[in-house]
Amino acid sequence: MEVSLDVINHFRTRYPFLEDEDIESVLDLVVFKTYNANDFFVRFEEVNTNIFLVLNGLFKTYYLDENGEEVIINFYKENDISGNWYSTLLGEPSKLCISALEPSVIIQVDIRKIDALAFNNINILRAYSDILKGKLISSLHKIWGNMNEKPEVRFLRLKEERADLLDRLSQKQIASFLGITPVSLSRIKKRLSMKS
Repeated sequence: MEVSLDVINHFRTRYPFLEDEDIESVLDLVVFKTYNANDFFVRFEEVNTNIFLVLNGLFKTYYLDENGEEVIINFYKENDISGNWYSTLLGEPSKLCISALEPSVIIQVDIRKIDALAFNNINILRAYSDILKGKLISSLHKIWGNMNEKPEVRFLRLKEERADLLDRLSQKQIASFLGITPVSLSRIKKRLSMKS
């Protein structure tokens, strides 16, 4: 599969300091992958050193609680960059799964290759740093929200910040992401509809 102009423009827009040669050097390392719904990008206990950019489709990151129930940590849609950061950065077996929720296309790159490239290229290092900072900030916001916000507030924030996801997810998936049951989510939606 050939790298589309959309992918190149994605990098130019998100990281305007990257030169064409920088983008080209990264794109030389990428591999295109296609996934069907329920295919895994990474499974529990696998070591995975790849990060990915979603070109088309939707993924979830999750773990299983003590009852074997899925707890969804995040969703990744078009133009989102992600990976199993625990496994990728530490080189240890994954404690999480990442799987496709719908047919999806990604480009992936081995983080070790990006590390080697960034060693001699300040622009690549800066983009890599921006990605990691973004992931850290996102994780901190999620942790803070789960500890300090009521489920209704978390749902309203999800509607405001990521409304485009709601039509692509089941109520069970949304509830899992919010840390509540589907019944609680229904109650929240009913309360909110009565207020408006």
